[in-house]
Amino acid sequence: MMRATWPGSRIGLVLAVILLLTGCSSIPTGGPVGMSKDSGNRSQQNQQGPAPSGPQENGSPQTIVQGFLRAGVGSQDEYAVARSYLTPGLSSTWKPDQRTLVLSSAPRVVTTPAAGTVRIVMAVTATVDDRGIYRDAAKGATESLDVALQKVDGQWRISRIPDGIVLQARDFDLLFSAYSLTFYDPTYTYAVPDVRWFVRGPRVTTSLVRVLLDGPADYLKGAVVSAFPEGTTLNTPSVPIVSGAAEVDLPQQVLDSSDQKQRERMLNQLSGTLVGVLDSISSVRMLINQRPLGIDAGEAARNAPVKEKQVPASQVAIVRNELVLYQGGGYRPIDGIGSVAQDKPVDPAMSYDQRRFAYLSSDRRRLISAATDGTRGVVFTGSALTRPSFDPFDWLWTADGSGAGLVYTAAAAARFGGGVNEVSASWLRGRTITSLRISRDGARALIITVDGGKSSVWLSGVRRAADGTPRELTSALPIRSTQTVNTGAWLGDTEVAVMGASTQADVTPEVLSLSGQSQELAPVRGATSLAGGNGSQEIYLQSGQELLVRVDTSWSNQATGVLDTAFAG
Repeated sequence: MMRATWPGSRIGLVLAVILLLTGCSSIPTGGPVGMSKDSGNRSQQNQQGPAPSGPQENGSPQTIVQGFLRAGVGSQDEYAVARSYLTPGLSSTWKPDQRTLVLSSAPRVVTTPAAGTVRIVMAVTATVDDRGIYRDAAKGATESLDVALQKVDGQWRISRIPDGIVLQARDFDLLFSAYSLTFYDPTYTYAVPDVRWFVRGPRVTTSLVRVLLDGPADYLKGAVVSAFPEGTTLNTPSVPIVSGAAEVDLPQQVLDSSDQKQRERMLNQLSGTLVGVLDSISSVRMLINQRPLGIDAGEAARNAPVKEKQVPASQVAIVRNELVLYQGGGYRPIDGIGSVAQDKPVDPAMSYDQRRFAYLSSDRRRLISAATDGTRGVVFTGSALTRPSFDPFDWLWTADGSGAGLVYTAAAAARFGGGVNEVSASWLRGRTITSLRISRDGARALIITVDGGKSSVWLSGVRRAADGTPRELTSALPIRSTQTVNTGAWLGDTEVAVMGASTQADVTPEVLSLSGQSQELAPVRGATSLAGGNGSQEIYLQSGQELLVRVDTSWSNQATGVLDTAFAG
């Protein structure tokens, strides 16, 4: 794909978002996409779980099925022990990686009136499909499967059962890890992570390359791009590691349909996905039909996309109804924007180059933009607008929090009050959006909705026109939070902070990771504003007139009277 040219001076405005939830293609059929409770920081060595026991001699159909289910913890030798519970015909075709059912408790195996048939009854909490995409099941979801058996040399063996394995949650946490595939934003400037889940072990390298070539998860389709031509597959059944290099062999058409720049992007995409996945991988080598593809690795590295984009150390804030830049306990006026006190500003935002600013009027009905060149004006008038957010391409976003759930994009800032276009949307209509923040790669949106006292945290892909204009927010990736929350902020590529802002109650901020971890922070009485910097240690809260910063497990007062701070973005 050609690099898109996006005007840097434009501002786009989104007042709500609509995410089209995609259904699951395997059992269970219901439930949203989500995160595991905890992936941990375990070693990425070749851990494949305990070795299970083979079939019990003269075991009943019920005993054989129970043994088969327990054997799902053993991926050694292509799940050889689990295959030993199957008939020879099924053993050769059964696909354990097709899906994984994650259970809250041990499955029940009960007999049925039909000879040679048993039923498995399960309380399902999540599924992982063959692409490594994790989906939370609906609360209280159960599944039943009928399994057929027949005798082989006088012993019962399973002759019919769906592909996949069944694991209790504790075993899933021990065997699986989260891995980030690397895709690009449409300008090839930023690396965008796509988190997948696979069994740890030597086969994970091949699995990651396979799903990378297959393309992004549904919620990122149209929001990110891949350097690999569509339809590219591995030329060999596996990705070997030779002297620290993962050797990825691709078909001839990849060479025929790409130039040197695109091949460098392919190498960077593979390196971003694989290097560090296993301790043994320090580099990636691309091959075409087993012949090395001549790519200058140094040149490719120099042109690598930005990963974990950092925000500047200073924050925009409000002091006595004026915009200021705050850093390290002190603040200063922002040159060039003049006084904004008449607007009684709240919830300010700042562009990454610190030249453009935005804020809401005190009644949250007007979104106002101001720049260091002296221009200032009302961008949009709405209802219950959420805090504005700049993306890295200088488009400005906000959401209408009235419950209408409509999506709009505004004209450039130079044309205040110009055209506002509704963006195609559906499922958020009627929902109340309380927070909308754009990721630092510009390809994803963090959205929080609160309806009927219940909050939901979502990720959506940002789909843009050829000139970079935001046009659509794609299907949704729900993120599980343990609390009722109403505001959020990005902390990096794969971490966000959320909390239920309140003027009086105890507020417990929470750090959520796309890799499955969550961490509750120390509660603060009456926390009303949340700002996220570079990483989970750089979190600021406003409590009354005090500005607090996270210090390990506590909060430290940094300033008084510095309100509504926000890092760039």
